[in-house]
Amino acid sequence: MPRILLFPGSLRRQSYQLRLAGYLAELIGHRVDIDLLLAHEVDLPLFNQDLEHDPEILKKLVHLHQRFSAAQGIIVVSPEYNGHVAPYLKNTVDWISRLPRIDSTFSSEHAFYGKAVLLSSATTGASGGHLGLRDARTIFSYLGCLVCPEQICIPYIENHLKEQQLHFDTPLAHYIQTVVANFIALINKLGDHLDA
Repeated sequence: MPRILLFPGSLRRQSYQLRLAGYLAELIGHRVDIDLLLAHEVDLPLFNQDLEHDPEILKKLVHLHQRFSAAQGIIVVSPEYNGHVAPYLKNTVDWISRLPRIDSTFSSEHAFYGKAVLLSSATTGASGGHLGLRDARTIFSYLGCLVCPEQICIPYIENHLKEQQLHFDTPLAHYIQTVVANFIALINKLGDHLDA
């Protein structure tokens, strides 16, 4: 069973990104092994090379790097801040991608390279996070990820919240199911290729 790392890119405890991540986890949890990365588990300072050899930071960084490396796919659930991804998301990626430069023992462990990535976003505005995901696509493609051409952008997310749970109308729910199914199929194909 493939492992999927779900990466909500918001620090807010009750963020719409975390709710959407939970919705996606329930949707696919019976087909994959889910690893939900919560913000308090990251807790890294703003990226600064002067801090690279701080023992506490390195300890956290090694643990995070291992979680990303263990995943066959990553679902990014990012808010949109002024047309870009959240600083928290970018900062986390910057730190993790830096570890092989800090410690060469991780040079052969690929936290991002060759991983399938599905981009998704939920916003209270009309864009659904489309501009932010364009930014995310650039970042993860640069790191060597195989970013799915389809993505999930949900505008006016608050209108889909009922009794603290997300509920989507049939066409949108069907679209989400299709995109996620295609993502899992891609992961399985990549796995078959590696096993061949």
